[in-house]
Amino acid sequence: MGNTREECVEDIVARQALEIERMRDAFALLGVNPCAWCKKFVRRSDPGAMFDGGELVCYGCILEWWPQKSAQLSGKEHENLEGKLVFWLRDYHRAETFKDPAKLPESSQQELNIVANCLECHGTGKSLGEDSCRFCDGRGTVWVIVPRKKG
Repeated sequence: MGNTREECVEDIVARQALEIERMRDAFALLGVNPCAWCKKFVRRSDPGAMFDGGELVCYGCILEWWPQKSAQLSGKEHENLEGKLVFWLRDYHRAETFKDPAKLPESSQQELNIVANCLECHGTGKSLGEDSCRFCDGRGTVWVIVPRKKG
C-alpha cells in the first residue's frame, strides 16, 4: 500500500471539472467560445459567427434557438432582442426584410426565414400620422430572409 492512495470518484471528477473550466477560459482568451445551443466552439474573430443574445449562439443554431428564446421573453425584452437579431442578420448575413409574403423568394432560395415585428411601428401596424405603417403594410410583422448562398 505504501505511497499509493486511492482517490475517491468525487475528487477525480472535481479535478477534471477544474481542468475543463481552465481549458474553456484559455479558449475564451484565444477568441473561441462555445455556442450556448449546440456547444460547438466557434471563433469570435468573425462578428457574424455568433449572435450575443444574452448567451452566445452560432449562426447555424439561430433558426432553432430563436423560437424557444423568444417564448421566454417579456414584451419589451422580446422587442429589443428581436430588433438586435434582425440588425445582426442584416449586417452580417445579407438578410432582407419583406413586407409582402407574396414577394418572398422560393423556400429553396432561403437559408433562414424569421417572422419579426416591424421595427418601424413596433408591431402595431400603424405609423405616426398614417393609418397603416408603410414598412409592413399595416401587418405589424415582416419576414426576415437570409438568401441561400449560391454555389
